[in-house]
Amino acid sequence: MDHALKIFTLYVEDDRYSVPTLFTAELRDDASAMAHASNLLGNADHYLSIEIWDGDRRVGKVDQQGD
Repeated sequence: MDHALKIFTLYVEDDRYSVPTLFTAELRDDASAMAHASNLLGNADHYLSIEIWDGDRRVGKVDQQGD
């Protein structure tokens, strides 16, 4: 089993800013990245959505509406 960590890029839409904020996170897989983004979104009142990327591949998006 591969236990290597991958670097995911998170683009955060924040209602205080006009451009997305960029974060990176070292995580095991797509499911971990989605869970991490959901956790961030749930703990920050100003975050509207977070888009998750693995290199040039879009992993997914979480937002306040649950999309």
